[in-house]
Amino acid sequence: MDLIELFNYKASWLNPGLKWLAPAMFLIACSFIIAASANYGGVFKTALKYLAISVLVGMLAFLFRVAGDFILPGFKWGESLFQLAFVIVNVVVAMKFLSIIKEVKSDV
Repeated sequence: MDLIELFNYKASWLNPGLKWLAPAMFLIACSFIIAASANYGGVFKTALKYLAISVLVGMLAFLFRVAGDFILPGFKWGESLFQLAFVIVNVVVAMKFLSIIKEVKSDV
């Protein structure tokens, strides 16, 4: 298999391989976040919960992409919807972490 065939969307093993790798990595990241939240409390634990929700929403977006490509082509709307939710939750997480940093900075 040459390089052009490797990057061929319909013929290469990269397409389905990467589509399944992304949700698996989201699950791994979520497990790390949940493990970290078990060790911390307070505002930081709340921020980690938001981050875990963000990771799960991202994983759902990738699963809708897989479903839209391989199972039900009408599910493409789900990928867009969950990608939008992923971005919104990431903005909320960033605002939460910013408030935590401001709290920690003011306590010092």
